[in-house]
Amino acid sequence: MRSTPELRKLWGPPCDFTKRTLTLYTGATLSGLNAQVFEAFQALDAIMRSTKYVPRSNTSKAWETGAYNCRKITNGSGYSLHAYGIAADINARTNPFGPKLVTDMPFAMVSAIKAIRTKKGLQVFGWGGDYRKNKDAMHYEVVLSPAEIKAGIDWSTVSAEPTNPNDPNTWPKLEKGDKGPSVAKLHELLVKAGFKDVDQGSGFGSSTETAVRAFQTSRKLEIDGTVGLQTWTALLNGLPAVGKDQPSPFKVDKVEPPDRPTVKKDSKGAVVEELQRRLADKGFDPGSVDGVFGKRTTTALIAFQKANGLKPDAVCGRKTWRALLI
Repeated sequence: MRSTPELRKLWGPPCDFTKRTLTLYTGATLSGLNAQVFEAFQALDAIMRSTKYVPRSNTSKAWETGAYNCRKITNGSGYSLHAYGIAADINARTNPFGPKLVTDMPFAMVSAIKAIRTKKGLQVFGWGGDYRKNKDAMHYEVVLSPAEIKAGIDWSTVSAEPTNPNDPNTWPKLEKGDKGPSVAKLHELLVKAGFKDVDQGSGFGSSTETAVRAFQTSRKLEIDGTVGLQTWTALLNGLPAVGKDQPSPFKVDKVEPPDRPTVKKDSKGAVVEELQRRLADKGFDPGSVDGVFGKRTTTALIAFQKANGLKPDAVCGRKTWRALLI
C-alpha cells in the first residue's frame, strides 16, 4: 500500500486537475473528485447502496460527507490527499478522527470496498480506519497511480446489489464520463430503441450523450443528456416514441434546491465551508476551506456571480445558492 508522500508525488500538483461531482445514492455529494478516479468512487457508492449504509448530506449544523479540499494535512506540512481529489470522507460525525477506532461502518462493507480491484487486479482503495496511529474511519483514498487506475474498475469485484430491470429506482444516475456495467446496459437499451450511434465499449461519451438527448426528445422527457429516473423508466419499459401532438408521459418538474441561509463577509460555520467547497468545485478559488468568509472567499464569490450574470454583491443568498447547486 502506498504512503501519502508517494501518492502526492504520483498525483501532483495539488488542487490543479479536472474535477467532477458524484451524487451518491442517498443524494449526498462528493464534490471535486479527480475525474480519473470517478469510476472508483462510483463502485464505492454501489457497495454502500448494497449494504444499505447511508452517507449523510452536509447541513448548516454539521459537515458530514465530501471529497475535495485544497488544504495541508492535519498536523503536517504536506497537502492532504483531498487536495488531489483522490480521497473522500463519509459520515464524519459518526466516524471521527482520533487515537481509537470509532466507526458505524459495517466491517463487511469496509472489506468489500477494500476488495475492489482494477481490471489488472490491483487494489483500489485504502481505508483510514487501518492507519497505524490515529484512526480516520471516515476516510477512503485511492492508493494507485494515474496510470494504474486508467485500467478501469473490474466490476466483477464490486459486490453490489444487482440492479432490477423492473425497478428503475435501482439504477444509478448516469452522465457523460461514466463507465461500468450500468453504462453497458444503457448502450444496449438505446440500441434496442433504435439509437445505435453510441460509444460502445468506451463508456458514456459524446455519442452516447447525443443518443440520450435524441431518445429524451422522442419520448418528450426532460432533455438534459443525463440518465435519471425518468429516462431509465422509459428505457427499461420500452416506452414508444411520443407523437407530436401527444402529451409527455411524465410530469416534468423542476426541483428547486433546498434553501441555504444567506452568508456574507465575516460569516462562519459549516454553511460557509459548503460555499467554499462549491466555489472551488466550480473553478473559483476561495482559499482554505475553513468555514471563515474572508477576503479570498469574497473575491471568489464576486467572480462566480459575475460569471453567472448575478449581482456581484459578495452576498450568497437564494439566487447565488441556486447557481452554485446546479
